[in-house]
Amino acid sequence: MMSLNEFVSSMAPLIDLEKAAEISAESEASSKRKERRGSVMPNLKCTDAQTGLMGKTLLEFQPNKSDVLPPHKFGTHDVVALKPNKADAGSPALGQGVVYRLKDSSITVVFDDIPEDGLNSPLRLEKLANEVTYRRMKDALIQLSKGIQAGPSANLVPVLFGENSPMRSKDAVKFSPFNKNLDDSQKDAISKALRSRDAFLLHGPPGTGKTTTIIEIILQEVKRGAKILACAASNIAVDNIVERLSQYRTKLVRLGHPARLLPQVLDSALDAQVLRADNSSLAGDIRKEMKVLNSKLLKAKDRNTKRDIRKELKTLAKEERKRQQLAVADVIKNADVVLSTLTGASTKKLAGITFDLVIIDEAAQALEVACWIALLKV
Repeated sequence: MMSLNEFVSSMAPLIDLEKAAEISAESEASSKRKERRGSVMPNLKCTDAQTGLMGKTLLEFQPNKSDVLPPHKFGTHDVVALKPNKADAGSPALGQGVVYRLKDSSITVVFDDIPEDGLNSPLRLEKLANEVTYRRMKDALIQLSKGIQAGPSANLVPVLFGENSPMRSKDAVKFSPFNKNLDDSQKDAISKALRSRDAFLLHGPPGTGKTTTIIEIILQEVKRGAKILACAASNIAVDNIVERLSQYRTKLVRLGHPARLLPQVLDSALDAQVLRADNSSLAGDIRKEMKVLNSKLLKAKDRNTKRDIRKELKTLAKEERKRQQLAVADVIKNADVVLSTLTGASTKKLAGITFDLVIIDEAAQALEVACWIALLKV
């Protein structure tokens, strides 16, 4: 088995190589070449601006000279840059957002703030290399390389690198299942998991009920007073856990960009819970006011008018963020289960927070480096 130092020294350059290759593929190609590859969507017009998705700005774009979008390789959840249509390849973007909705005739992108200028001119969207994921994995390696001096991870790391043997309680654990349809193999796995003191591996062929077993483990650990971080490699897998846990009215919160979540789990999203934690009538009034201002900004042609509207939008956004920061901490503090993708677990919102238990579903489909982002949270 690879040692900790060997793992870090071998993985770090591989992450750098993959990141460099992705960035190079995007940056070296001309706009025309990117267009042919489908990673640029040119000659668009902004046709609608709304405030939604927990206060974020949704901009809808349609082709300037056609009824349908050109051939492309854009997908929902892609990170994109908005630029003037004739801007040079390396020119700064008007804004950066996430693709929320795709139709034959339009594409809708979510922005944290409405771009300051240029929305009345022809535009283009460019797919971006997602450097954030690479940075988060590299940060996890750096944290590993420095050594874990204190906390539960101090015991977990040597176990997972084969230096120590996993420990478990000698006493059998009896439990009353929340799910009455569990079979004997699932009950046995749950009992063994509840006895484990550091690590437990649950494996089996597809369709044998591993995720169902994980849900029961989470519910039993919450019953015992544990605070849990539940992760998976993909947003779909995380949302699947959220949907199943929601049936049991567990106090949970789903971290992640609202545009990347399934509609049926948005009610569990951090952003949604933060809005509910605030004065709802005031939050609603602010969102209505921002929607009106966004519409005015889209139609405004006078530079001074646009400047004044942007200034007012920034003031409103600042007020909303101030209220949200306090609510974010409260929501996470009060949740028994926090759910995110593996790379999403590195969010600053979880800084300084440790968990009693980390669960990774579909771990065999995840990069080992990404798993460490979550594992270092215990």
